[in-house]
Amino acid sequence: MSNFKRWTAVGLGAALIAGCSGEAEPPAEAPATTPAAASGEGAGEGGESGEGGVNVAAAATDPVVYLSALALVEAHVRAAAEAAGAGERQAAAEMFAHPVGEVLVDMQPTFQQLGVDPFEDPFIAASTATAQGAGPAEVRRLADGLLAMLESAEARAPAGGLRNPDVAAAVIADLVDRGALQYATAKGSDAYEPYLDGYGFLLTARAWRDRHGAEIARATPETARKIDEAIAALAAAYPTPTRPAALNADEGVLLAAASQLKLATSR
Repeated sequence: MSNFKRWTAVGLGAALIAGCSGEAEPPAEAPATTPAAASGEGAGEGGESGEGGVNVAAAATDPVVYLSALALVEAHVRAAAEAAGAGERQAAAEMFAHPVGEVLVDMQPTFQQLGVDPFEDPFIAASTATAQGAGPAEVRRLADGLLAMLESAEARAPAGGLRNPDVAAAVIADLVDRGALQYATAKGSDAYEPYLDGYGFLLTARAWRDRHGAEIARATPETARKIDEAIAALAAAYPTPTRPAALNADEGVLLAAASQLKLATSR
């Protein structure tokens, strides 16, 4: 693996931004996944910050784990596009880069097993172009291309995948859970990125609801109602692409809605 690809797996966003500012030093070595992800614990769980790892060992056979991994990547793409549109170019570049080391590198064996062509390079290219000054329209075009690749990868989901509305509901529940957990992290920091992560989870949960909500409602109307309630709570926590001056959403309501949805979609 080249140095560039190795840096990607452990923090390409930092390397790219440092390079643009004249600091070519790579980030320190770090594991691409959390210990829980590496051991296969906590499949589908968001982790304390909402950005917990993926149970890669289960992804090749469990459609919820596989699709939740792709949805985690999608959340970064959507967040990147919105950040760029709001003038947050550095944060957008980092959002494009993060999924490479957090998800895609570790998912390579699963992708190979399921016949999905590797697609880390377009994420690297999108991050680089954004860091080097691509405008919002160009960033949006790059994001749309990445979303199309993710949609193609979704079609390779194991065990029936999206033909089962319960699977789509469980993926939405995972996104909401991640967003709810991320809100506590965002409130505990003045940094923009934790908030932007949560905003990406909201956008992706909403996109999945828009794509699959009708099928979910026909199969389990009560679950569809809980999805709508949970997404509404998440939208109150993340109202805009840029971080508000104060984060005053009712965290208890958000966590309760996420928990109820998680329970309704548990298998």
